[in-house]
Amino acid sequence: MPEPASPRWRAAVDQVRSRLAEILGVEPTPLEPRALASYHHRFRIASGWRLPVDFGEREPRRIDVLIPAGFPSSRPQFGLVERPPFLTWPHIERDGSLCLLANLSEIDPDDPVGVVERLLGKSCALVENLLDGAIIERDFRDEFLTYWRYDRNAADGRLTSILRLERPSREIVVWQASNIRLLGETEAQGAEWLRNRYGPEALHRSRLERGLLIWLDSPPLPAEYPRTARDVLGLADRCGGDVPRLLAGLVSERQDNLVVALAAEGRFGPGIVSVAIPTPRDPRRSRGRSAAPLFDGFRSSRLPDGVLTRRYLGTTRVVRDEPKRADAAWIHGRGHDPRTERLMVSTVTVLGCGSVGAPVAVALAQSGVGRLNLVDPDELSWANVGRHPLGAASVRSNKAEALAAKLCVDYPHGRFEAFPISAQEMLAAHEDRLIENDLIVSCMGDWRGESRLNDWHCRRGRPMPIVYGWTEAHAAAGHAVAIVGEGGCLRCGLGRTGAPEFQAVVWPNDTGASLEEPACGAHYQPYGSIELGFVTSLVGQLALDGLLGKIRRSSHRIYAARISSFAELGGRWSAEWVREFPTRVDGGAVVERAWPSERAESCGTGACSV
Repeated sequence: MPEPASPRWRAAVDQVRSRLAEILGVEPTPLEPRALASYHHRFRIASGWRLPVDFGEREPRRIDVLIPAGFPSSRPQFGLVERPPFLTWPHIERDGSLCLLANLSEIDPDDPVGVVERLLGKSCALVENLLDGAIIERDFRDEFLTYWRYDRNAADGRLTSILRLERPSREIVVWQASNIRLLGETEAQGAEWLRNRYGPEALHRSRLERGLLIWLDSPPLPAEYPRTARDVLGLADRCGGDVPRLLAGLVSERQDNLVVALAAEGRFGPGIVSVAIPTPRDPRRSRGRSAAPLFDGFRSSRLPDGVLTRRYLGTTRVVRDEPKRADAAWIHGRGHDPRTERLMVSTVTVLGCGSVGAPVAVALAQSGVGRLNLVDPDELSWANVGRHPLGAASVRSNKAEALAAKLCVDYPHGRFEAFPISAQEMLAAHEDRLIENDLIVSCMGDWRGESRLNDWHCRRGRPMPIVYGWTEAHAAAGHAVAIVGEGGCLRCGLGRTGAPEFQAVVWPNDTGASLEEPACGAHYQPYGSIELGFVTSLVGQLALDGLLGKIRRSSHRIYAARISSFAELGGRWSAEWVREFPTRVDGGAVVERAWPSERAESCGTGACSV
């Protein structure tokens, strides 16, 4: 038996052994090395005992108490010796280990005896419930994917699904490529996904086939998992409706490999697995050439459909696997974020893809926004890389184009389009695209462009929210303003030159002014991405609220950094900040205030809704 060197381990094991002896009235039987080695646990099992437990049967069953080398910090394990064949009962691993706690459950390492006692009690309760039989079918169905994984006979990491996991049963497409096998709804959807993820050349190296998604009324039990093609036919017949006809239609196409996805709703949401049916092959023919069992007695062109279906869906062994989910609902919330469906059909334009706009665009894509238009006329420079999601590989590339290319690869289910032009050019040439948006985000930091955008917004009657974002000097504060149909427009809270009338931090002697590079005309602020992250999060959150209809009136949110982060640079709170937020003078806060709406004469448009 292995002898862990830790005195703490030996002391904990002695305490547990003494307590078990107390309970049994005799010393517990230590496990032999062969018995310990039969348990294939990720933590090396270093010691253990075998205990007889009376469950009211003719003979007691035996439970093994298994102590890992990391005990008491690592949890003890328990095994059932007398058990039925694997997958007859849920919650029992192939080696007999009992599944008692969720993976993230914690134990108290300072109470080793108490931990063993509690888990031993849970082990006995689990076996009693399994003997009673009430939980067997329920738990197999609730955790369908777990038990399917135990029984699958393939694990092709390329198999990926972008299917919507919802009724009804239907025909699907299967893209076979060298680096992925993709299950999709339509040829167009799959082609766009592959093109985004791997580039246009991926389509030249792929093969399109047809498959079937069968939606089951309930997840199958292990005894119902299909093992032959005939079992798949049986599942189709039990589902009824169009499913048998769809399956027969796919068989008639005589593909080399027919993929059938099986989906069902479990306790924690829908799950999907797959069954691949190979074309029947004649073992007498070398190198898997044309299958005599399929065409025996017929010319291949004269084989009746009914005979073809019976032969194709016969005793051929199927390949059971599980596709990795890459559909939007799974990526954005693992199928449980109710916002995803609405966000995926939303369109947002981001004007300005610099150090504020680009991270906001990335955050919106990560949140599930289905379509982003990215607008910026500038190239990425080396000086931008330190606080921009694009790195050195994109230097000298247009920011909008490089960001759109990155998002296409990272989120291939979305649509990302670049416009390497200014906001003014976008308004002039693509006004129709803007008017169709559900939201516009402006992070240009350019008063000429934003004033024109605001005037256009007002003339159009403010058909969608516009969120404007900017930072104060040294990122001491960040601002996000949402302009909607009710309340003031952007001009109502700015001076005639575009300077905000509310500022959180003031800087004496121009210490907060932007710095200038050695070359004339290039100005900047020397803060980093960490400080900026608070600001981009602020803008992104307000944008998300605008998309979800949570903003009823034009509003202004401000992030104020902790005073210690800018006081040493000479900054201090403005009089307006102290007056409006006297309890926030330590900073490190996000606040919200009404955006001004009573200065329509300053707008010059007469279109403000007060």
